[in-house]
Amino acid sequence: MLIALIIVGGLTAMTAIAVIGDYLTKSRIAKAKTDPGILKEYERRIAELEKRLADQEAKLEQLESDVSFTNKLLSDK
Repeated sequence: MLIALIIVGGLTAMTAIAVIGDYLTKSRIAKAKTDPGILKEYERRIAELEKRLADQEAKLEQLESDVSFTNKLLSDK
């Protein structure tokens, strides 16, 4: 029974060490690939896209109000 516990404990420890080592290695590689210039470019592009989306939403709201007004005029006749 003792030998079985030792074997299972050893396998569990080896698996845990391998998983932790793999995680640390991948996190270091991911940090090394991160370029601040690229991140700033992405942030600029996201801000631009958000601005364009806000403009489109404003135009859509204006169109909806125009259509609603037109529908009210037509329903009155």
